[in-house]
Amino acid sequence: MRDAHEIRTPENVVFEFELAGLGSRALAWLIDLFVMLTMILTASCVISATQVVAGGFALALLSVAVFLVQWWYSALAEWWTGGRTVGKMVVGLRTLDERGLRVSFLQAVVRNLVRIVDLLPALYLVGGVSALLDGSGRRLGDLAAGTIVVRERRAPPPAQVVPPAQRYNTFISDPLVVHAARRIAPLEREAMIGLSLRRECLPLAVRHELFGRLATHLEARLGVPRPPFFSEEKYVLNLTAVVLASGARP
Repeated sequence: MRDAHEIRTPENVVFEFELAGLGSRALAWLIDLFVMLTMILTASCVISATQVVAGGFALALLSVAVFLVQWWYSALAEWWTGGRTVGKMVVGLRTLDERGLRVSFLQAVVRNLVRIVDLLPALYLVGGVSALLDGSGRRLGDLAAGTIVVRERRAPPPAQVVPPAQRYNTFISDPLVVHAARRIAPLEREAMIGLSLRRECLPLAVRHELFGRLATHLEARLGVPRPPFFSEEKYVLNLTAVVLASGARP
């Protein structure tokens, strides 16, 4: 299994995601298993209190609760939180679309429904073998859904992108800009951060072209006009600083 999953953009810029190892994924699953057991026990205690009145209906209700927790906890959690369950949050993992995008509802459902095959014959044996053989560490559920599990990266501080003295402070204080930054998609965010941090390593012509394309795209999609005294590069750098400073998540 490789340690990184590479995504190449149409502009020939490569972004890398650090793949999660089997050990960290197993730990996250054990934590989620504990969470599910806690939820089932809590539901059991609540429903048992009504068994005298409800009778057989209480047992049916408990069966439904067990089914929902067992088969829908992970799927709904990953869809709602952008690829994270409680276990993944604790360990620092996230499920993503293999193109680096946020996992969709259908992908979250598919990868978790196929889990019953990955669990066979016991203790994730099929899923573990699949992850070892696949270059991106994907179990059968990931292969079916087109997803990968990666380690979450800590975003660099804004000062690494653009020093405070060079920032356009109106961007920081403008609530419309901060609100627009929250609409930035994961792949756009990676592109902004990656290009900003690697700009000094790029040939000047490539640097101008990439910043120009990204600035035009962001200005049109977010509705944040570029100040007339801003170059495309400075526009992207300051907008990236806003994203990092506000802790905006897609």
